[in-house]
Amino acid sequence: MAATYAALTSVLGTIDKLLRSNLLVGLEEIHKQQLESLDKMFGTLQKSLIGKCDGGEPIITKDLQRRIKDVALDAEDEVESLMKQLIIEPDDDEQVLECCRTNLDKVSQQAIQVTDSVNEELSIKQKMNCPEAESSASPRLDASIRENISLIMEGYNKERERMVPRLTRGSGSNKLEVVSVVGMPGIAERVQQGLKGEKYLIVVDDIWSKDAWDRISHWFPDCGNKSRILLTSRDREVGEYAASNPKESLVMRPLTQDESRNLFYRRAFGKNYTIRGSDDEFEKVGEEVVTNCKGLPLMITAVAGILSSKSKLDEWMEVAQSVSSLVNDDDYKQCLKVVALSYNNLPSLIKACFLHFGLFPKAHVISVKKLIRLWIAEGLVNLKGVEEFEQVAARVLHDLIGKSLVIVEKRSLDGQIKTCRIHDLFHDLCLKEAESENLLYVLGSDLTTHLDRNFRKGPRWMSIQSDPYLCYSSWQTYAPIKIRSLYIYYRNFNKFLFHFKPLRVLDVEDSLITSKITGELVCLKYLAVWTSATCVELPISNLWNLQTLIFSKGSLICFPHIVVALPKDIWQMSQLRHLYAVGISLSSPGDKVLGNLQSVSGLSPSCCTKEIFEGIKKVKKLAIRGRMEEYPTDLKWIDNLKYLQDLESLSIADKEMAYCMYKRVFFSLTNKTRVFSLTSPDSFPQKLKKLKLSYTTLPWEYMSIISKLPELEVLQLKKYAFHGREWKTTDQIGFLKLRFLLLDNLFLEKWETTTGSHDHFPSLERVIITHCIFLKEIPQAFVDSKKLELIELHKCEPSLVAFAEKIQEKHEDLGRNKLKVTAFDSVVMFSSLSFFPFHYYDLLHLMSRRLFRNNLSTSTSVVGGMVEFSLEETGDFQLINHIRSCLPSLYRIVVFA
Repeated sequence: MAATYAALTSVLGTIDKLLRSNLLVGLEEIHKQQLESLDKMFGTLQKSLIGKCDGGEPIITKDLQRRIKDVALDAEDEVESLMKQLIIEPDDDEQVLECCRTNLDKVSQQAIQVTDSVNEELSIKQKMNCPEAESSASPRLDASIRENISLIMEGYNKERERMVPRLTRGSGSNKLEVVSVVGMPGIAERVQQGLKGEKYLIVVDDIWSKDAWDRISHWFPDCGNKSRILLTSRDREVGEYAASNPKESLVMRPLTQDESRNLFYRRAFGKNYTIRGSDDEFEKVGEEVVTNCKGLPLMITAVAGILSSKSKLDEWMEVAQSVSSLVNDDDYKQCLKVVALSYNNLPSLIKACFLHFGLFPKAHVISVKKLIRLWIAEGLVNLKGVEEFEQVAARVLHDLIGKSLVIVEKRSLDGQIKTCRIHDLFHDLCLKEAESENLLYVLGSDLTTHLDRNFRKGPRWMSIQSDPYLCYSSWQTYAPIKIRSLYIYYRNFNKFLFHFKPLRVLDVEDSLITSKITGELVCLKYLAVWTSATCVELPISNLWNLQTLIFSKGSLICFPHIVVALPKDIWQMSQLRHLYAVGISLSSPGDKVLGNLQSVSGLSPSCCTKEIFEGIKKVKKLAIRGRMEEYPTDLKWIDNLKYLQDLESLSIADKEMAYCMYKRVFFSLTNKTRVFSLTSPDSFPQKLKKLKLSYTTLPWEYMSIISKLPELEVLQLKKYAFHGREWKTTDQIGFLKLRFLLLDNLFLEKWETTTGSHDHFPSLERVIITHCIFLKEIPQAFVDSKKLELIELHKCEPSLVAFAEKIQEKHEDLGRNKLKVTAFDSVVMFSSLSFFPFHYYDLLHLMSRRLFRNNLSTSTSVVGGMVEFSLEETGDFQLINHIRSCLPSLYRIVVFA
C-alpha cells in the first residue's frame, strides 16, 4: 500500500509541475490534454486507496494495488521522458515528440483499464456492505504477545509513581477522570492487576483514533464516586483528546540505562535475581545487550526472554553483537509484530515517509532539515492549499513522533527538532516492508559479488553502505533504469555514478566524487555532493527541477578558504529552494529572481549587495560566512539586509577566526577589524525572529540596537560574537519578544541592567550560558521575571551557579516554582586553561614582556607541552622559576591576556 500511494503522490506532483511550467509552450494541445487526463485518473485512484473494510483489510486488493503502482510508475517515466526531451533538445524533430505522445497514449489506456478494475472492485465491496472509510478499531494482539508485554510497566517506576496518585486521588473531584498514557505499546495489563479496587478502574489499552474513543466513552457512567479510566495510545493527539486533563497525560519515553538494566535482569533471571561474583562475564555481556536495546521495553523484554533459556556465554555474546541477529527467533518476530501494528495503522500518506527511514544506516542520527527536503524531493508530500512543502512535511514528521515511531534526538534552543532517529527494531521493520514493496534496496556489509534478486526487480530507492565495486559487473548486467534515488554512505564511489540517469535524488555528501554531473540528470530535485573544486561546473540550464543544492567539503572550520563560485546560470534555476556550501559566491542576477528560494547557507559577505539580495528576496533563512578579506570595506553593508523583507533567521560568522581557534594560531582580539557597523535596528529585516552571531567581536553597545528588533525571539551570541567585559542594558524597553538567549564563549565579566520600572526581558523563557568563565553574576532583575523557566549553565564559575540558584530561591519565595537552574561541569577559574579563549605566544616573548600575573600559580603542571594553573596565589618570580624547571617538556605556554 505504501509504495502504491507513494507512486501516485509522486506522479501527480510530476504532472502538476510540468503542467504549470513553460515547457509545454509551443507543443500541440494533445500533450496537455493527455497530462490533464492522467492527472485526473491518478487523483481518483489515490482516493480509492484510503478506504478499508470493517475487518481492517483494504478495499483494493494487493494485486490491484500492484497494478496501480506499475501504471503510475510507467506514467511518471513517460512524463519525465517528455520533460527531458523538452529541456535538453526542445527543437528536436517531430518524430521524437510523436513517440512521447504515443507512449503517453499507451499509459493512458493502462490507467483507464486499472481504473475500471478499481470501480468493479468497489462495486463488489459495496454490495458486501463494506464502507469506504478506515476502521478505527484497534488491531488485536496475539495472546502470546500479550504475555511478553505484561512486565513492561515495571521499568517505569517514575511514571508509575505519577500515575497512581492520578488514579487514586486525581484532581480531588468526584467526577470520572480519564488518565492518558501515550507512547510505547502494550503497558496497561500489569497496572490493571495492581490497581483494581472497590471503585471501578477500567483500562482501555491501545486506542488508535479519536473515533474509537468516542464510540466507547459513553459506556462508562460518571457516578460521582471517583472512578478512573486508564487509557493508553501510541498517538499523542488521541491520548490528549481523551484525557480529562490533557496537559497531565503521561508521555512514555525510552527507558534509561538503569531502568533498562533492571527490567532486563528481572525478565532474564527472575524477580529475586542478584548479580553474583561468578556472573561477572554474563553481567558484562548483559550490559552490552541492554545498550543495544536502546531503551525500548518491548525489545528488552523479548531479548531477555530469549537469553533466559541460554546458559552459554558465547550464546550471550552472539546476541550482544547485534540485536538484529535474533531475526529468526520467534520472540523477535513477535516483537516485530507489535511494532508493525503502529505501522499498519498509519495513514497511507505517512507510511512511505516512515519507510524512507530505512535507507539511512542503522542508528544513524538524521538532520530534520535534510529529511524534510528529501521527502519533498522524493514526491512523498502532497501540497494542500497555501501551505509550503516544508510545512506539510514537518507535520508528517510530528505525526510520526506523536505516534511513537520516531525518536527526537536533539532540539534547538527554541525547542525545534534538529535531529531524530528511529529505534533499531523499527529500522528492521522499515527495511522489511520497504523491500517487500520493492521500494528500497540496500547494499550492506553482507554484499557478495552479485546483486541479489531484489535489486533485479528495479527498486526506486537505493542505499549504498559498503564497497560496491565487488559487484561491478552486475551493475552493467542489470541496468538500474528504475532507480530514482541514490544514497551513498561509502567514501569512494565515483566510477559508475551516472549510470543512473533518471535520478531525482543524488546524495553523495559523504563520498568524494570526481565525475562531472552530466546534463542528462534533468530529473534531479536533490543534489548533495562532496567535491574538491572551488569553481563548480554544473549543467545548470538542464537541472530545471533542482530544489536542493548542497556542496559539502567536510568541516567548516577545517576548510575556511573554500568558496564555491556558482555559474551565472544558477539564476535560471526557478525551482531552487535550498542552497548550501561552506562558502558561496554568486554573480550578478541581472533582472532574475529566485522566487522559490527559502534558505541560503554560506553566502560570502562580498555578495551581500542590494542587487544580489533583490535576486533572493524571498529567502527566509540566511547564513553569511567569510574571511576578513571577503567582508566589504564599507562596514554599512549590513544595511542591505533590509531588502530581504521575508527573512526570519540570520547567522553571521567570521570563518578565519574560527579556523585560527581550531588550529590554535595566534590572533589578537584587540586588533581585530570589525566586520560590520550597526547604527539602527532598521538595518535588519523587521520580520527577523532568530539572530546568531559568531566570531564577530562587536562592541556591547550594539545590543541596545539589537534589542529593538520587534519580532526577535531567539538570540545566540557564540564564540567572541561581542568583545568587551561589560554588557549593560539601558533603561529603555527592549527585547519585547525575546524568548531564548544563548551566551557562549564570551569574555563577559559584568552583565547588569539599569534600575527602573522596565522589564528588559519581558518574554524571556530560557537563558543558556556556556564557557563564560569570567561571568560571576547575571542581572538581579531576573528575580522579577514572570516567564523565566530555565537558567542552564555549562562550564561556568561556581559563583555564577550560586547566584543563579539564589534567584531561583527568590522565585520560590514569591510562590513561583516554574524557574529551574541546572549546572554542568562547573569550573574554577584557572583550574584548566583548556576552557579559555587562548592567545598563543612564544615563552621567551612572554617573559620579556613580563605578562605573568600574580593570580597564576606555583602548582603549575605541564600537560602535553601546555601549562595549566591552579588558584594558589604567587608572584611572577616563583612562577617563572617553576616554568624554567619544566622547560624540558615545555614548548609553549598558554596565558589569557
